[in-house]
Amino acid sequence: MNILRKKVLISLMVFVLVAILGSFSSVAADNTKEIKVGIIGPMTGWASVYGQYVVDGVKLFFKEHNNMFKDRPIKFYIEDTQGQTELTIEKFDVLKNRDKVHVVIGPSLGNEGEAASDWAKRNQDMPILIGYSAPEDLTMRNQTKNLIRPGWTGAHDTFYFGEFCARILGYNKIITVGQDYSYPWDQNAGFIRGFIENGGKEIYPIWHPVELLDFASIMSELQKLASDYDAVFYNGGGAQAIAFFKQWNQFGLDKFYPQVLGGANFTDPSILPELGPKAEGIYSSMHYVDGGQTKENIEFRKKCKEEYDRYPGAIEMQGYDCATVLYRALEAIDGDIENTEAFIDALHKVEMPDSPRGPWYFDEYGQPVQNMYIQKTIKFADYLMNVPVKTYMATSQFGPYIGMEKEYMSQPPNRRLYPPGKRDEYMIEIEKYFGKEYIDNLEINGGWKE
Repeated sequence: MNILRKKVLISLMVFVLVAILGSFSSVAADNTKEIKVGIIGPMTGWASVYGQYVVDGVKLFFKEHNNMFKDRPIKFYIEDTQGQTELTIEKFDVLKNRDKVHVVIGPSLGNEGEAASDWAKRNQDMPILIGYSAPEDLTMRNQTKNLIRPGWTGAHDTFYFGEFCARILGYNKIITVGQDYSYPWDQNAGFIRGFIENGGKEIYPIWHPVELLDFASIMSELQKLASDYDAVFYNGGGAQAIAFFKQWNQFGLDKFYPQVLGGANFTDPSILPELGPKAEGIYSSMHYVDGGQTKENIEFRKKCKEEYDRYPGAIEMQGYDCATVLYRALEAIDGDIENTEAFIDALHKVEMPDSPRGPWYFDEYGQPVQNMYIQKTIKFADYLMNVPVKTYMATSQFGPYIGMEKEYMSQPPNRRLYPPGKRDEYMIEIEKYFGKEYIDNLEINGGWKE
């Protein structure tokens, strides 16, 4: 009897063990089916909008697909960089080593993007879709195949805004005021190139700490310089853009200069209500115009308003486009995201004829060839929005320097005082890289040839 009881007990234990192991293997199988998407960026702090709105755009897209790709659930792993360079690297390590994600979307700030570029070189088995970070070298001098950017560079849109300000608005000398870090440096550099190469004489930069909110001393300086300069270009966004514009009006700077010009983030829809009615008439430039009237953008605006009770800007749009690129690459490889090499190749081949920003595709560096827009802030119904006033079609991140990509990249990277902002110094500098014939052609054509 004891032997029989032992046999029965052993049989029961084996049965229970098999059941437990079976449940573990089922869970493991479900986990391996998940497509794990890491999203990284500033979710708290002064720049939280640049991280959170990317997340919103990504989630909006995948909600339309029930957070699934065929029979595989999409799971998000979201990490907050707080806008800090070292923390960005730590969070990338967490997503790769702890969470075992298949792909990362992000980050958003310039310093974060430069950290991501260095990390990508050391981790070429991790696909990265840059969320909103815009320093140009991510997809130029420091380009790595596993880092793809479905977005923009800081200089890309300001090349053309500089030209517009020189040729169309007729300005000769402009002061730029900006946050002192890599993304505004890029914005300034592109603006200098477009402005001076098309007839402008000088760009005078004033840099301020990233989180500055008291612009009193800068407003006093702008008043003193008003007799020598035609306009002011504010090169920043978020709370700093709001504070700058409010103090611009409080100090009466509109009596000294025409309407202030804006960098790409200055008139983002998220802050237009804070800028108020005096923002009407501001010119800026961007690769996405919230008031664009294509059917794709009208539908995107409608979906974003329904989901988040706000109209989208470029940040949400880029999150949405990142998710679209990811999904289309999955379709191209039938969901085999574990085949990292094939997945990265598929990402580079994605084309976007139906993006809310307008049609675009990737160049050989993993950066979109896309439209750039000069936009103007107007009042529509009871709110402010941006509308396109001039479109530059299918432009490269190299702007007007197509065919001279190597020459362009042989120059020093964009920095706070590079390239120089005075015409004579600037022309001497770029002749070293583009040659005298290029300078002569600028003189003959009065700038860039249309």
